[in-house]
Amino acid sequence: MTNLNASVKSRGVVVFALNTPTVDYERIAEQASRLIQHTLNLPVTVITETTNNQDNVRTGYLAGTAWYNLDRYHAYELSPYDETLLLDSDYLILDDSLLKILDTVDDYRIVTNNQSPRQSLDGNMGVLSLNYVWATAIAFKKTPKTKKLFDLVGRVQRNYEYYRKLYHIRERNFRNDYAFAIADNIINGYAPSQGIPWTMLTLDKSVKKLEIKNNNIIVREQESAHVIPKQSIHVMDKEYLQSASYIEFVDVICQTK
Repeated sequence: MTNLNASVKSRGVVVFALNTPTVDYERIAEQASRLIQHTLNLPVTVITETTNNQDNVRTGYLAGTAWYNLDRYHAYELSPYDETLLLDSDYLILDDSLLKILDTVDDYRIVTNNQSPRQSLDGNMGVLSLNYVWATAIAFKKTPKTKKLFDLVGRVQRNYEYYRKLYHIRERNFRNDYAFAIADNIINGYAPSQGIPWTMLTLDKSVKKLEIKNNNIIVREQESAHVIPKQSIHVMDKEYLQSASYIEFVDVICQTK
């Protein structure tokens, strides 16, 4: 566990970084931490696979690529902060909107809407199931209700086959997005709670380059390009996030005031 600016304990960011044979998530988290500190001016705690026992690491497969999924529900206990932003390392923090969530949230808020530059990425867990949330970004305070949420996520994970059948989930692989959706639904009387009140932007295609110009982000993909207002973005292309081009992008951001 790497804690930056550990003297500030009341509010900070927790980032998970579990390396796989093909993705150096610790390297990605290093750049994510630079963006967080520059943009939010908050301390960052990076959780690696050495933080917890290896038995707590889950393996999944997506398009032939393995990823390791540490039990995310431990974030409540592992966070050294009273108020926490729990973020994936592939979520690039380029604006301070999440600070406003921490200022106003009573217990927790989760991303509930997501879109790419082309289309909505929202969906449900099955034909007869719930809409899922996006555990990419979660803002929470250490309250009894929040602890119940994380404890219940752990219960769902440990008994995933049962909950998969109960909620008619089509996928067999465990997803944090599903576990948090189920736990949130149960805790709020089988109704979803209020989520983070904006839509997360996700780049779901291969990225060649990101640039900042006139307070806009220029996204150059393999077959298209987009100009979007400067905002935090979720980048699914892990190859790009390990590239020199990405580091150059972070350098440019961190050199601006």
